[in-house]
Amino acid sequence: MKNKTATAEVLFELACAGDIEALAVLYQKGVSMDVRYSRFGEEHSLIMGTFRNRQWDTVRWLLAHGARLTRPEQEAVNDRYQETRLIAEMQKVFVDRDF
Repeated sequence: MKNKTATAEVLFELACAGDIEALAVLYQKGVSMDVRYSRFGEEHSLIMGTFRNRQWDTVRWLLAHGARLTRPEQEAVNDRYQETRLIAEMQKVFVDRDF
């Protein structure tokens, strides 16, 4: 990470690429990981951008270093969690039948 300042755009670029090492350097310099990036008329958190790019280790790192979801993102996660729990319950009663 040469000559880059810690703008929201740069943080998102690093997070979505899974560059924990560069994020850690910025974090050690006092840069907050709880930032928002405005795109497509909405605010997005570092965590959700990273999650959508399937950077699982980076998501965990961000969670451990103060990043938070936006309220709409949290609501979407809650809904998805409920869906997943219901799918698990439905799997328990699934019966293989010829329809």
